Amino acid sequence: MASPDRPPSHPPGPRLRVGVVLARRFTLAAFANVVDVLRLSADGGDRSRPIHCSWKVLLASMDPVRSSCGIAIGPDEAPGDPARFDYIVVVGGLIDEIERLEPAYTAFLQRAAAARVPRSASAPVPSCCTGPG
Repeated sequence: MASPDRPPSHPPGPRLRVGVVLARRFTLAAFANVVDVLRLSADGGDRSRPIHCSWKVLLASMDPVRSSCGIAIGPDEAPGDPARFDYIVVVGGLIDEIERLEPAYTAFLQRAAAARVPRSASAPVPSCCTGPG
């Protein structure tokens, strides 16, 4: 039986599942802000447990990707099926990298749009960046 606050089609686990795609030379501040908001909303008492919400860093290869400041972040998993996420956040990077988004990410985002992720609305896939300086 489904709980009253969760639709019957939603799998067990966190109510909100977020996939995070990092563009080459992504902005570390933008990534940190997205993840910290998710972390704070995922649990009470500042325990950082992914109870109400979970997130995964999705990278086309298992190699870490470097941020614009040089810090590298490794993936949790490959993009795969976008339907397993409620939202997919794209964290952008430096302006000269926009045209070089991995083809695997473009295909993944197109599959997400076709699958209506997020399923609850026709809203676009959220993106986050600090913008031009």
